[in-house]
Amino acid sequence: MSGQLFQDLKHSFLSAANPTRAKGMEAYMRHQFVYFGIASPIRKELERKVFANYNKYDFPTIEEFVLSCWAEDQREWKYAALDYTQKFQNKLGLEVLPLFEELIGDQSWWDTVDCIAPNILGKMLLKHPTVFREKSLQWIESDNFWYQRAAIILQLFYRDKTDFNLMQRLILKHADSKEFFIQKASGWALRQYSKTNPRAVRKFIETNALSSLTRREGLRLLEK
Repeated sequence: MSGQLFQDLKHSFLSAANPTRAKGMEAYMRHQFVYFGIASPIRKELERKVFANYNKYDFPTIEEFVLSCWAEDQREWKYAALDYTQKFQNKLGLEVLPLFEELIGDQSWWDTVDCIAPNILGKMLLKHPTVFREKSLQWIESDNFWYQRAAIILQLFYRDKTDFNLMQRLILKHADSKEFFIQKASGWALRQYSKTNPRAVRKFIETNALSSLTRREGLRLLEK
């Protein structure tokens, strides 16, 4: 079934390809990836029409489709793989963890990592707190900063279920990092949690040596 799903979407993508738009999209992503040139609203509508014919949750189908998409050059395939998986977000379990954990480090950039970590895996792991903590502590020790970023933003949407002690530990682990994507992730996580516990976030920022970017991002909602 995943083979037909892939072919159906391929036909739609090829029909909607826009080489002129692709140049701008590639420039925005620093020419690291190639694109069909399909604007996000158009791509999502194409996906909606194709995905409507594939409504049964079946992990082997998802896995085969995701890997087929990841093997393609155009970046829109990665977005389609993630969108199709999220169609079944409420049904996802630990069976998806090995696949998406590997993909965090495969052809990585913020566009894929920032979907896989807080959305696909983060929302699923909220139901598995022991595994969530285990993976957070494992990824933060990685030499690959995309896994470090994934650890920091994994509980981005946990709100009052956020383990703030763990978040602080993860952020402080790489507080001296010069990597933009780590500084930005730390600030993003703090800003998001400031919606739930502004006093705790302000106190953490004021009492720890953090990069100016992390501080600025973390305090953004608190200094309006």
